[in-house]
Amino acid sequence: MRQNAIFLMLGIGGSLASALTASAPRAVSSYPTSGSDRAAVTDAAGRRARVPVSTAERRPATRGAGTWSALGPPGGDVTDAAFSPADPGLALAGVAPSSGLAGNLYRSTDGGATWAPVPALAGRSVYDVEFAPSGKVYVATMDSVWTSEDGGLAWTQLVLGIGLNDQVLDVALDPSDPLVLWVGVGDAFGAQSMLVLRSPDGGVTWTNRTPPLAAAISCQAVAVRPGAPDTVVAAFGGAFGGGQVWVSTDGGTSWQDRSSGLPANPMRAAVFAGARLLVGGGQLFGGQNVGLFASDDLGVTWTPLHDGTWPLRVVSDVAVDPLDADVLLAATDGAGVNRTTDGGASWQIGIGGTAGVAAQSLRFRPASSTDLLLGASSLGVFRSLDGGAAFAPSSSGISELDLFAIHVSPADPLQIAVAFEGLNNGGVFSSADGGVTWVLEPVPPTRYSNVRFAPDGTLYAVSSGPSTIAPEGLYRRESGGTWTGLGPNQGGLFESDLKALRFSASSPGLILMGGSDFGVAGFEVTIWRSANGGTTWDKEHEGAANDFVLDIEIVADGQDQVMVASYDGFTAPQEGGVLRSVDGGLSWGPALSGLPGFLRLPRVCTPAGDPQAFVLSGWLSFSTGGLFRSGDGGATWSATGWVGDPVMDVACDPRVGRFLYLVTSGDERAELSVDGGASFSPFGAGLETARAPRELAAGSHAIPRLLLASGSGSYATELVPTLFADGFESGDTSAWSSSVP
Repeated sequence: MRQNAIFLMLGIGGSLASALTASAPRAVSSYPTSGSDRAAVTDAAGRRARVPVSTAERRPATRGAGTWSALGPPGGDVTDAAFSPADPGLALAGVAPSSGLAGNLYRSTDGGATWAPVPALAGRSVYDVEFAPSGKVYVATMDSVWTSEDGGLAWTQLVLGIGLNDQVLDVALDPSDPLVLWVGVGDAFGAQSMLVLRSPDGGVTWTNRTPPLAAAISCQAVAVRPGAPDTVVAAFGGAFGGGQVWVSTDGGTSWQDRSSGLPANPMRAAVFAGARLLVGGGQLFGGQNVGLFASDDLGVTWTPLHDGTWPLRVVSDVAVDPLDADVLLAATDGAGVNRTTDGGASWQIGIGGTAGVAAQSLRFRPASSTDLLLGASSLGVFRSLDGGAAFAPSSSGISELDLFAIHVSPADPLQIAVAFEGLNNGGVFSSADGGVTWVLEPVPPTRYSNVRFAPDGTLYAVSSGPSTIAPEGLYRRESGGTWTGLGPNQGGLFESDLKALRFSASSPGLILMGGSDFGVAGFEVTIWRSANGGTTWDKEHEGAANDFVLDIEIVADGQDQVMVASYDGFTAPQEGGVLRSVDGGLSWGPALSGLPGFLRLPRVCTPAGDPQAFVLSGWLSFSTGGLFRSGDGGATWSATGWVGDPVMDVACDPRVGRFLYLVTSGDERAELSVDGGASFSPFGAGLETARAPRELAAGSHAIPRLLLASGSGSYATELVPTLFADGFESGDTSAWSSSVP
């Protein structure tokens, strides 16, 4: 029975990291490719090798300027994926982003090889998918249960009768009567007390069957015993801790608390393997381990099935082989899938190449011991055709990967990298062919806030933890494909939250990073500097608490002396702004002349042709945005003509100083200015469903593309043409001036 993962915005605990060189990269396609495509060529490290053909032949296909298309890589926070028992090709996968933003349901008609979104459930987090033997399906969502009788094409919302707080985390069907439904409900931080409901008629009517809990706590999983429909188990887990297991033998009229003998941590899974009851749970936050337990007497006594070979005792789901109840697969939230073939006496750990996967769900195909679907945080869906001996990525069409950064190599415009984050996991994907195919880099499976190519083409990524998996800080990809941690390292706890990364174009060893301290180190804004390529670091600036550096730029005059750093903050009187250095980053001070006291989420870029020019974007309120420019190296700022929605990022065209691109939080996702910000026009066709836009990246002259990283993957469009009807040829990168227009 699939249960909901407990979503938090902050995670501390985790599993021990595998060696940085442990797993080879995996190549995945961002969309189905035709037979005419070139065969992939990989190097010794498993990465897709560059094919020596002309730039024109290697150039990826794009639409016209201002018309965007999804670029990939595929993936997302898949909480459940299940096969239909009535149609061998039909499968459904639910997405519930760990950020809490939106969600979706995806449908496959080829057994999970490719997927397409279900429009009726767009924008809804989906936690559980349950098929009846007839093929009728129920899904647990952020707003009640939805059901479909035609394989997921048309959907009807069921009314639970419990008010607005109707987040359903789990659905269970009575094996002997599929019209009898049980659901587990979220506690809405204590606002919902009806947490276990039963319907005798397929969801038409509902009865409250909540156990006599001392306080409201979310019901994460419900299980009905095969052959004994009145025997029901409910597993509970709190958002920040606490867990219980309750058992009823009279259809929920009365309950017995069977938590004794179990860790008092969040429970996330409950399933019957024949007459044997299995429960699992745990939570990475705070190292709240549970593991997997079994009971032959409905929870009167419990026996742990996990053992010392398990690297992580956080179980998110359990799958029982439909043909052999001694074959169990346990999904762990960060260490992949563990399997036993003897009822738990011995285990195979991280089977099928899943050792670093934050597995959330496992489902056998009905009546099959071989076909499996695995739902994972960030990485989407995996399929196995051999009982879990090997799992392969199978997320083509799922565009839900929560990207935080995107960058194009200045040395090769076909080299792209993206950084993604999940609840307590994340990673880096790279592409060597402009986004046609993607490789999952073998970085530690932590959250990555930034990714950048250095001027020489070397790829770097910034990890923000959890430090219990691997140290936060900067990582560098070596020539053999392995990654090296460079720091700065402030200790074994989660002590740095770094976001900004900048390389000098003229001094190869100079690297700047920015963000804030965290936890035991405090919460002050920080800027770090290395003069030797990351071998050693100096914290050159430690400022106000609750501020965070988001972006750093260097005046491109070859001197590496004048720099600006935009920072976010939420402490009056200055909520966000700019820091400036005139001594190469050794000291920093405020550069607020011309800026308002409220400038949240500010980002900065450097227009072409004028090394002293900067453009700064941000939020002036929670409904309006601002755009500012400087012509004196960031010493002073003046407002441009932008008066629209809050701006998430600004990109300067690398060819033309007057060309600016904005991405906003509004309905018109992208805007273009060809006059230095004096006026704007819509530039966002195709981004209507893009969720949480975060970063823009402009490509080079060779492949003039604009890329977007968002909470629903990446997108690409062409940069605006440089020749306009008025005869102005903008390709000369004419100087940009603070006096524009």
